[in-house]
Amino acid sequence: MIIERCHRCVGNPSCENQVVNACLPVPFFGDISKSNLKVVTVGLNPALNEFYRNGITKTRSHRLAVLNDFNVAARTDLRDEDVQNVKARREGYFTDHKRDWHSYFEKMESVLTRVSPAWTYAFGSAAHIDLVACATEKRFGDLSPETKSALIGNCREYFFNTLSGLPTGTIILCDGPRATQELQTQEMRNLGLHAVMQPAQLINVREPGSGDSGWIGELSFQGKKFPFRGWSSQVSQLPALWRLDLASWIHGTFSPTSSWAPLQARK
Repeated sequence: MIIERCHRCVGNPSCENQVVNACLPVPFFGDISKSNLKVVTVGLNPALNEFYRNGITKTRSHRLAVLNDFNVAARTDLRDEDVQNVKARREGYFTDHKRDWHSYFEKMESVLTRVSPAWTYAFGSAAHIDLVACATEKRFGDLSPETKSALIGNCREYFFNTLSGLPTGTIILCDGPRATQELQTQEMRNLGLHAVMQPAQLINVREPGSGDSGWIGELSFQGKKFPFRGWSSQVSQLPALWRLDLASWIHGTFSPTSSWAPLQARK
C-alpha cells in the first residue's frame, strides 16, 4: 500500500484512535534520494503542530499536507497527482523558504553541524526518518506502551521501505532510547535488519551521574551497511551545553581515517 493512502491505524482500537486522519503520513523529512546524502536522524513520529496551531490548521504554505488540501475525506481517495504533491512537500521541507522548521529540527541541526559542517538538513546532506509516519493526538511519549508498539508495528513496513532507499554507508543517528532500542528488536531482525552494538558509553562528561549514554554499532540490511550511533536522551530535551557534549561524543566515535568519518574529523 502507498503510505499516503494508508489507514491501518485510523480508528484502530489498538492505537487508541490516536492517529489524526486528516494529517497525511510523513515517513521522512527531506529528500533521501539526494546524491550528497550522508546522514539520517531517526525519531518517533511527526509532531501534530507541524499541521495545526492552537487546534487550527496552519496556512498551506506553513505546514505539511492534510486531506482538505485535495478535497477528499479519506486517504484512499487521494489521486496519484495528490500523492506526488504530498511527496514533493515533505521532500522540500528543509528548503522551502516560506516555512520555518519545527524546533525539533533546529535543535538537531545544531548537533549535526557541530559534528561536521558538512552535515546539514539545509543542503540535503542530512534527512530525517520517523518510526511512525502519522501524527498523533497526544505526544508519542504520552501514549501507552501498547499503543506505541501497535503504531510502530503497523508502520514497520514503511520504515523498511524508506531504509531500503538509503545508499550503503549512510550514517544513522537514533535520537532517544525508543528509536535506538527499536532498531535492535527481534521484530526488526526477523525482517532482515541486523545490528551489531558495542557496550554503552558515557556521553555527558561534565555530569557523570546524569545517566546519559551513547551506543556505537553497525546496521546491516539488504546487503547494505550503515554506521549507527544512538543515545539515551532525546535532543529536544537536552540543554544547549549537553547538545554540545552529544555532538562532541558523536564526532569522537569516528576514526579520522574512516571513509564514513565526518569531514572535519579526517586528517
